[in-house]
Parts: sequence; structure tokens; C-alpha cells
Amino acid sequence: MAYEYSDLAILGLVPLALVVFVGTWPVTMDPWKVQLQLALREDSPLSALLTGRIRSAILSTLFTFVAVCLLAWQSLEASAFDFLVMGAVFLLSGCLFSIIEGRSLRHFHQPFARAISISLTTWLAAVPATIIVATYIWSEAKQPGAMIDATLQEAVQIGLSNLPERGGWIAAFLEVPYAYEAAKLWGVVQLREYPAAGVLFSLDTALFVFVLCRTAVILTLFVKVNVILERE
Repeated sequence: MAYEYSDLAILGLVPLALVVFVGTWPVTMDPWKVQLQLALREDSPLSALLTGRIRSAILSTLFTFVAVCLLAWQSLEASAFDFLVMGAVFLLSGCLFSIIEGRSLRHFHQPFARAISISLTTWLAAVPATIIVATYIWSEAKQPGAMIDATLQEAVQIGLSNLPERGGWIAAFLEVPYAYEAAKLWGVVQLREYPAAGVLFSLDTALFVFVLCRTAVILTLFVKVNVILERE
């Protein structure tokens, strides 16, 4: 794993971040521009202020940060089977988006057809994928015996002990998700007699799957707009 050798491994995420940001920008910007054209008079001085660029920049940056961080974090300890599942969900989301957008264009104008297709695809792909992935993770999850009698603080320390044995700012940054995972597992162990504890264990799985599906859609859109259409 590149992370074991240098903090510069983070640079490998830069291309992904750029593609996600560039792909997200028109998704947030184009509908706003059309709505603004319908709602705002051409001679209004507000047109110079309500461009939507700041809004799009904030939303695109926020999604890019969340998506890249979540995908990188989940990839750190993912098994070959985990990568296979993530790849299948990714490809399914991309293909489903292409199909749904083609159907949506029969009924809606752009950019609304695209916006509707993105939302619909994310939900249609993420909901069943969340159920499948959450069930798999719950069935395969290991509950260390040390968590049974540990306090929350001790559980967090157990989680931090799983960090790679090296310093650097990446290790410091990863303390947050590792501590969170340990605290979550501790909570599930303490509530092990309640079947609903599995819901707690799977909440972040749902978030990750939704982000994975939306990222797949964004990357598919990026390829269609910036690669396929450019060649045509």
C-alpha cells in the first residue's frame, strides 16, 4: 500500500478530486442558471450578484471532499471482495444513469432531465445496494472481546491501535475515522442484545453507498460530456 511509504501518496487522489469537482460543477450550476433566467429580469442589477458561482463552488467542493475522503478511507482496508462489490455498484450506477437520462430526455429539457436522472439513479442504485452491503458487513463484522468490558475511551484507544505504525499528517487525519469505527463497534457490542443495533452499525454504510453511487454518476457524466461528446 502506497500509504505505508509516504504521505505524498495523497497526491494520487488529486486526479479523482479534480474529475469529481469538474463533474459536479455543471450539476449544481446549470439548473440554477435556468431558474435564474426564468425568475430574474434581464435589467435587474441582482443578475451580477446571483450568478450561482459561489453556491456551485461550495456545493462542488463539499461533495468532492466528502466523496474522496470516504472512498479513500473505505479503500484502505477493503478486501478483494469489497473492491469487487464496490466496482459492481459503481458500474451499475453508471449504466443505470445512462439509461435513465436517455429516457428522461423524452420528457424533460436539459438540465432538468439530467438533474432528475442523477437523483433517481442514486436512489434506485443506492437503496438495494445499501441493504446488500450492510447485510454483508453486519454478518462479517468481528466483535473483539476486549470491547465487551471496555469503556468508550478504551474502545477508542483500541481502534487507534489499528493505525499503521508511522507518523505523519495522514496518520493524524486518519485518527478520526479509526476512532469513529471503534466507537461505533463499541456501541454495537454494548447493545448486542438488541437486534436494532445492526441499524446503528449500518448507518455510515448507507452514507458510503449513496456517495459511491453519486460519484459513479458524476464520473459517468464527466466522461459523456468531456470525452465522448468532445470527440463527436
